[in-house]
Amino acid sequence: MFSTGQKVVCINDQFEPWVYDLYTALPKKGRTYTVRAVAPGRSQPKFTVNEDAEIKLTGAEFDILILLKELQNSEDPHSSIKQELGFRAERFAPLEEDSEEEEVGELIGVGTGKEDWERDLQPG
Repeated sequence: MFSTGQKVVCINDQFEPWVYDLYTALPKKGRTYTVRAVAPGRSQPKFTVNEDAEIKLTGAEFDILILLKELQNSEDPHSSIKQELGFRAERFAPLEEDSEEEEVGELIGVGTGKEDWERDLQPG
């Protein structure tokens, strides 16, 4: 699970058409974001339209939602607790940061030539 302050990468930026009507900021696949909050929420909502053309939320699935530092959206108009619209956690993967690169020392050949004293011992 994700935690506040953690860096994540968006792996799924495919949204249903109704999402574009509610959200003002959406994540883009391949971009890195910072988790601002993790909370329970709803996803996959089911809507109906009544005779007065009002949209009513009739059901949804439980999900873990995250809020991102880089993106802010309005409150969920279908929520009674005034919760900001979040994103399903499964749309993101933890950012795999490079571990410290091991320093590889290059061996430098020392004394590849003959030392003066070795030359002196050679007959010749």
